[in-house]
Amino acid sequence: MTPPIPIFEEHITVPSYFVGEDSRMTVSSLFSLLTEVSNRHASLLNAGWHQLRERGYFWVITRMRMEINRMPEWTEPVLLRSWVRKSDAATSPRDYELIDANGNVIVAASSVWAILDIEHGRPQRMSAFDADFPVQERSAMEHKPQKVKALTIPEAHPEPKRVCPSDIDMNHHVNNARYIQWAFDTIDNDFRQTHKLTAMTVNFLGQAKLGDTYAICSASEDGETYRTAIVSAGEPQEFCRIETEWHPIEQ
Repeated sequence: MTPPIPIFEEHITVPSYFVGEDSRMTVSSLFSLLTEVSNRHASLLNAGWHQLRERGYFWVITRMRMEINRMPEWTEPVLLRSWVRKSDAATSPRDYELIDANGNVIVAASSVWAILDIEHGRPQRMSAFDADFPVQERSAMEHKPQKVKALTIPEAHPEPKRVCPSDIDMNHHVNNARYIQWAFDTIDNDFRQTHKLTAMTVNFLGQAKLGDTYAICSASEDGETYRTAIVSAGEPQEFCRIETEWHPIEQ
């Protein structure tokens, strides 16, 4: 039997469809890449999407934090590392590092995952799945994904929108990267031209489905930290909270 791979590594050359107008990888593309690599490593540990599906379960990500030194540029070669840390009763932490050609960690991230049963959507005990996971003690970052402070949601939701077929993933819910795209689209573009994203924390709180209506509420208390809530426009439910931290770009 092949021993489990403790740290998954993948070399990537940043493609054009991962970058934005500044020719750097977008945050939503990086998030998609991290979740994809999570599944590839989990599959090698006999706990990937297909393997769990056959048993009636699926993975969900509940939290993630990224700390960003810089985002890689189009055509830049980078190394992505990912590993599993010690689970608790119902969640499995996973960390990541994005490393440039000079060996510098340009993005560090930490995430929290859970396993639900398909029939009822109930969380499962991790001990039934992670016996053979090659747990690593090392953490990618000092700060772990924390709870994002709640926003005051106005009674009159701003511009309700409807979930479209292109928003849906293989689990028949809105793709998690979509929430990040939606949130970033609410941040003023002039602000984004003069500020650099240094960190992001995401809490996934619910699962929006095809045909659901949603609204996006954002607020900044200090001009450099934005909190965004994506909520149901028809029911008192939050789907996602995102906190982004920004620093002015030095001229």
